[in-house]
Parts: sequence; structure tokens; C-alpha cells
Amino acid sequence: MNQKNYSVYLLLLVLLPIFSFTSCDKDSDDRLSLHQVVNNEIELYYGSKGGVTIIGGDGNYSFSCESPLLKAEMTHSNYILFEPLGVGEARVKISDSSGHSYILKVKMNYKSEKIVVAKVDVTVVGDNMTVGDQKELKEKAMATIPVKVGGGYKFTYTESEEKEETKGTVLIYPEKVDGESIMGTFERKMVKNESGGYSYYIYTLHYKDMDRTFVFMEYDEPATLSSSGFRAVQFAEDLKERFKTTYPNIDQVYTSQVIASMVVE
Repeated sequence: MNQKNYSVYLLLLVLLPIFSFTSCDKDSDDRLSLHQVVNNEIELYYGSKGGVTIIGGDGNYSFSCESPLLKAEMTHSNYILFEPLGVGEARVKISDSSGHSYILKVKMNYKSEKIVVAKVDVTVVGDNMTVGDQKELKEKAMATIPVKVGGGYKFTYTESEEKEETKGTVLIYPEKVDGESIMGTFERKMVKNESGGYSYYIYTLHYKDMDRTFVFMEYDEPATLSSSGFRAVQFAEDLKERFKTTYPNIDQVYTSQVIASMVVE
């Protein structure tokens, strides 16, 4: 090998790793993926919308979805907006013009809220009531509360929970959450205040041929302030109409179910 050929050979040896490195980088950039999506899967709640942002590939994206359970729309050049039309699973194929593709699994479920009760209480107000009547009424009102401390509720929204008025099914756990339960249905209404925001929620439960109305609102006892400074919340039920015939001097009587936790499932 002459000196000139030897120099060319050395130059190729130097440049080859650089070309290889550049090529690998390009391949990795071409891979399609979705921002903050783990294991090629997302979960959406029926009645709510959600979407994914596409990254990688050549930037010229398209998608296909044949499931009647899922409505999909490309609202931006790299964003697909989904709206569940039912519950179940759907697969969405995302592609670019270079032939790269990505399969996304979309799981669609009803949204549920599981509530654990930390405290039960009764408030009786009646200046003209005797002490004995107040005590007796408090005991009767306490007996109407459907759950004990540690019990609670699971509300499953079969309509969008973002609507002002919605509905679904409810499991009532008298003794312990996830223990034995009573099944029923419910409606929920969001009530606006003067400024247009929502000040409280009204839950109407139907079970065992009974109708119960609970107001989801703040619990006013100062001792319930948490270390984070947030006031506790409660299910309050106004029982004045139920007891006013027997106790005509009552001004107010209502029960409180103070909520320890609310977990979205």
C-alpha cells in the first residue's frame, strides 16, 4: 500500500465511527412515541375528554381507530383528542409518512369516588326544647346515619361527572369500606354561588326503598382543621322535616358524616 492510499485508509477509519454514530442518532430520533405515556397505554373516564402528544418520527402524523367506543380527532399537528363514548378498550394506530407506527391502547372506564367516613355527629338547635328532648332527638338522628366510622360510599358515575347534574350507582358500606355493601343509585347536583363558582354539591341516594339527601360541604368545627390548613368536609343531612311533628320546638337538626378521604378510581 502506497503512502497516499494508506492516508485515505486512515481517514476512513476515523470517519466511520462518526458516520455510524450519526446514523444511530437519526434512527433513535425517528422512533414514534407519546409524551408521558407509559407502556403504550392510557386510561380515560367515560364522559371526560383526554389526549396524547406525539413526539419523534418525521412530524407528518396520522392515526386510525376503528372502535365505536372512542371518538378521536387530530386537533393539532401532533395532538390527538379522545372522547370515550362507552366503556371498554380501543386501539389507536399512530403513523408518520416515513412508515413508523405506534400502537396505543386506550382503556375507558366509569369514574368512581370512594369515600371513607372519619366521624359522625348530630347538631340540634332549639332554644325552647328541653334538655331531655334535645338528647332524645340527637340519639334518634344519629340512628339515621347509614354508616359508622370507617364505613363510607363508592359513587360510580355512569354519566359525565363534570356535568352540573349527573347520576350513577352507589355502594354504601355500613361498617367498613370494601366490606359488605348496599347497592343503590344516586343523582348529584352542583350548586353555584353568586360569583358563579360551585359552593356545594347535593347527593340524592336511593336504596332499600329510601331516598336520602346529603349536602357535600365544609364541616365547620374548628378542631377539624388539618395540619395543612384545609378545613374538613362532610355529608350533611337536614332532618327537620322528619322530626318537626314530634319535636315542634326544633329550629335545626342535621347529621354530619365527616370525610376522612376521597379516592378517585
